Amino acid sequence: MLHLPSQFASEWPPGTLVRIEPEDADRLRLSRPRMVERRRRGGPPVNVLEVRDVSLVIGRPLLADIDLDLGPGLMTALSGPSGSGKTTLLSIVGGLVEGTTGTATYAGRPMWQGNGDPRPEVAFILQVYGLVPILSARENVSIALRARGLDPVEADERAEAALARLHIADLGDRQVEELSGGQMQRVACARGFVVEPEILLADEPTSELDEGNRSLVLERLREEADRGAVVVVATHDPAVVEACDRHYALDEGRLVLVEAVAHREAPPSSAQEAPPPRPEPGAPGTVEPSAAGPASAQPAPAAPPAPPSPPPLNRPRLNRPRLERRRASRRRRRPGPPSRPRAGRRSLGRPGPATPRRTAEMDR
Repeated sequence: MLHLPSQFASEWPPGTLVRIEPEDADRLRLSRPRMVERRRRGGPPVNVLEVRDVSLVIGRPLLADIDLDLGPGLMTALSGPSGSGKTTLLSIVGGLVEGTTGTATYAGRPMWQGNGDPRPEVAFILQVYGLVPILSARENVSIALRARGLDPVEADERAEAALARLHIADLGDRQVEELSGGQMQRVACARGFVVEPEILLADEPTSELDEGNRSLVLERLREEADRGAVVVVATHDPAVVEACDRHYALDEGRLVLVEAVAHREAPPSSAQEAPPPRPEPGAPGTVEPSAAGPASAQPAPAAPPAPPSPPPLNRPRLNRPRLERRRASRRRRRPGPPSRPRAGRRSLGRPGPATPRRTAEMDR
């Protein structure tokens, strides 16, 4: 951790991330520009999740030269198209996968422990939920607390409260197979929130939710950040990006955008719209106020009635085309009885009896 000199510290309050430009890096003895976190005055240094020059190659490059800082107390959004490397980056940051090059450290210790297990202070909200099918919704939440050594009775009580905060307390006894996609996603979110981790990594936590439940999950993510946790959210949803404090965009495994999100106020509702502007004095339809007061004001003259609309035009009726008239006349004809074939002739489609030849015996 670095303590900023007075020329930098005077412009930024404690606990904020500061971008150090190349021309200032030599004065701070930095090898390259980076984001640094100020020490809080009168308190312990703030822990930052640092990712330095991380690359991952598995047959082809999946990540290339990722360098970023994820500070506590902030919601950070990772966006990008499918296959851009968001989930892969979360896996490296959380210690599930080791990068080919580079490091990911938190409080000076590497996130990769050598076996693919995350550190105890890390919790995931997986895109595929990661729920155990043979357990109920409550048991899927409480199992995360039992794995951390909590008493089973207390773990069940805290799991019930976590489900209630996401409005699914009535689903606690249901098996996972009986839940919908949105309900399973909220159970997965409750499991990540209930352990109160220092680092919370959420991979598409609102992809199956409607607008109301999405707002509910975002409120809980904000509560985790306000508690001091490092909250990282991978998402495609622009509304989730706007709810975060910092935004990193990935494309084909490379970092293409770093920005701070400006939280915009919601537009005023229709009930609180500003009144219409008053007409200017002298405009048609207005009356100038007199010195006698509002009692002597004359009402505005009524607008003249609109002229009557002209009668409809009597357009001549168009004649039918000749072909249509022929078709109509054919439909009006009634079909007569079918004609019987003459003797000695063959009808179309059916052979008739042959005409006998005239012989001398017949003439007798």
